[in-house]
Amino acid sequence: MKAKLGQYYYAPLRNYWVVWQWTSVSETGAMGSKVKEFFDMEEARAYVWQMNGWGKPSKKLN
Repeated sequence: MKAKLGQYYYAPLRNYWVVWQWTSVSETGAMGSKVKEFFDMEEARAYVWQMNGWGKPSKKLN
């Protein structure tokens, strides 16, 4: 996924999942701020979809 300023994304951090929001994007890198923590990847994914205005995920991940 290519970083877009203001967009949300999720990533693993230790034994849980964190939702981040891109705060700075340039050609050489990107930086985000932590928004919320989840213990379940599907919950983090659903939150990201909702916050980005994409609706709800149509399929579960394998």
